[in-house]
Amino acid sequence: MSDRSAPRPGARSAPAVLASMPWIVVLLGVGLLAVLLVFALLSFRGPEHAAAPEPAPPMYLPRMPSVTSSGTPSADAPLIAVDATPSASATATPSPRASTRRPTATPTTRAPAAGSGRVSADYQATSSDRDSFSARLTVRNTTGGAREWRVELLFTGNVKSIRASSDSGLSVRTQGSGWFVLSGTRPLPAGETAVVSMTFGRTGTGDRPGQCTVNGADCTIG
Repeated sequence: MSDRSAPRPGARSAPAVLASMPWIVVLLGVGLLAVLLVFALLSFRGPEHAAAPEPAPPMYLPRMPSVTSSGTPSADAPLIAVDATPSASATATPSPRASTRRPTATPTTRAPAAGSGRVSADYQATSSDRDSFSARLTVRNTTGGAREWRVELLFTGNVKSIRASSDSGLSVRTQGSGWFVLSGTRPLPAGETAVVSMTFGRTGTGDRPGQCTVNGADCTIG
């Protein structure tokens, strides 16, 4: 019986092959190191990708400019009613519900106070000669404030000219034959009196006007 375990002629054992070609061992070692390196890199990158991402930085949007007071008021803005009476102070009162109605001011007229007085005038002839005569006009302000005054003197056709003067300021003009208009150049203060000295040129006689008014009311002719 022949021995089957006997090596065949020409066959070489594995250790003998490795010993004869040492570079094969080097290649196997390098390949194994490469596989281990790749496995290690994949193991480290896995937890890195699994980590929660960091929050993105906040974004700041530009702010719109605020609406000025000249813009149209919103529907929720309270309306304000104003009382325009001069003696009362205006107060702001919000309405319980907003509406589209605009606040309106009711104009009022202050009535003159009782006993406030008036502007009066007294005419008095002081001297007379053949061609002229002199007179004095006294204007009184018994109101509670400064007042303008205007006196109109209307004579018959024989009075031709006038010369007048006053310490309180005076303006004189004629409206026609024998019609003269005198007025103050500034308001007469309350409680004050303006005295006007006058000299009239005439033909004939007479030293009193047929009509005398102050601010439309009759004067006192003495």
